[in-house]
Amino acid sequence: MIAHAALMHWCMESVDVKTAFLYGELDEELYMRQPEGFVDPKRPHAVFHPKQAIYGLEQAALQWWHVLDKSMMSIGFK
Repeated sequence: MIAHAALMHWCMESVDVKTAFLYGELDEELYMRQPEGFVDPKRPHAVFHPKQAIYGLEQAALQWWHVLDKSMMSIGFK
């Protein structure tokens, strides 16, 4: 994408890769334990049910790729 922006003489001010995985929607039921250091003392056995992919999930990269692919096709890429 950076190469394409350069070819088209587009101005890029920033590229956000730190939160890229947050754009992928999960298409399956997923539950996860509370991470160490962030355990709720009132509910230590509670679990999270994320609706979107987060960094570290095996599914995160693929879900992000689906969002990127759909986005690129919507602007004319093949």
